[in-house]
Amino acid sequence: MNHIKLVIIASRNLKRNSRRTLITVLVSSAGFAALAIVGGYMDFTFFGLQEMTICRGFSSSGGTGHIQIVRKEALTKEEQYPMEFGIADNDILQETINNSNKDVKATVPRIEFTGLISNGERATSFLGMGVKPEKEIKLMNYWDDVYKNSKKNVFQEEMYKRLAMSPQNGVLLGESMAKALGATVGSTLMLMGTTVDGAVNAVDVTVAGIINNSMKTVDRYYLVTKIETAQSLMQTDKVSKILLVLDNTCKTDGVLPAVASKINRPGNNAGYSVIPWYQLAEYYHSVKDAYRIIFGFTGIIVVLIVFLSAANTMLMSTMERVREIGTLKAMGISNRWISMMFLYEGLFIGVMSIVVGLLFKEIFTLIINNANFEMPPPPGMSSTYFLKIYPAFHFLPWISLLLIFSTTCSGFLTLFKIRKLSIVNSLTHV
Repeated sequence: MNHIKLVIIASRNLKRNSRRTLITVLVSSAGFAALAIVGGYMDFTFFGLQEMTICRGFSSSGGTGHIQIVRKEALTKEEQYPMEFGIADNDILQETINNSNKDVKATVPRIEFTGLISNGERATSFLGMGVKPEKEIKLMNYWDDVYKNSKKNVFQEEMYKRLAMSPQNGVLLGESMAKALGATVGSTLMLMGTTVDGAVNAVDVTVAGIINNSMKTVDRYYLVTKIETAQSLMQTDKVSKILLVLDNTCKTDGVLPAVASKINRPGNNAGYSVIPWYQLAEYYHSVKDAYRIIFGFTGIIVVLIVFLSAANTMLMSTMERVREIGTLKAMGISNRWISMMFLYEGLFIGVMSIVVGLLFKEIFTLIINNANFEMPPPPGMSSTYFLKIYPAFHFLPWISLLLIFSTTCSGFLTLFKIRKLSIVNSLTHV
């Protein structure tokens, strides 16, 4: 007896028991397709979460951008007064970055500030963001170009266009804040905050639009205005940070050292920290870890189902072929070789399951991706998205190995049964 003969016998056995083989292959291939689709959904989810972190963010500060530039002191020291560690001459710094790296699609300056907003009768606190509306629109356009699976947020882009065309002191308010203040588009309100000298200052503003922030918990405190308005309120010409928008997230690590060396040249007194998006994405990492546990547990269940299905097939095959096994023993073939025959059968079932599973996976992926199933908003958010399944090619080799391991190892269960069968009892078995 040799392995070539065992392969031939194993393939004939599978063909002889075609109905049982077909059922096992269908169950196993369904398991393969399920794992592959789960892997594709994982990739889709993680990619969407990554790009949402970069473009929209999960706080009042908005998206992180691909890279953020801040003063080094802002990360290590507490400010004694607002904008103490802000970036001065930010226009020159932006021009230097844009001229030095072609992968930078846009530079987006921002000011983060807090204070009170009042309608004359009631006042509430706000978490404000001073922006250049035309540059924020570029960040939105990047989202629309890269992540086509969500509904294009035309409304938000329109709000920023309104802010850009509004008078000097226009503001965008979150829906919940506008409702609390009884404000509508065109209402006149007052912003109150602290200047860099510690004095209290106030600026009259006009509501240019009411915007729906994607995070419900932030919507009540959400306020966006032009950088000039924020600087006028705080009596400064600095900005808090500069965001860099690249043409592809994969280029982040490559652009990072080039930008750092350019803006931190010898003789430059101001030291800047250049921070990639993933160091600022606490929410992204926490959700990703939770999803990995959920998807991993789902994968374990599917693999267990495939293993039990294949094991059931092998045990049934053993019981139906007791006389055949007895004949092989009578011919002098050892238990090891007989068990090896069942292992080959499990291996072939695994290989066939992968081929059929790939076909199932492509069919269901095509159906799902073209059906435009609308998914409900993630917890704490208000925007829906379309369900898509990504190819997830990097998962397929691991899923294939798991499947083959499960179907092949199920043949080991027959070894214990074969050893207990005596030649006499096997030949007389009915």
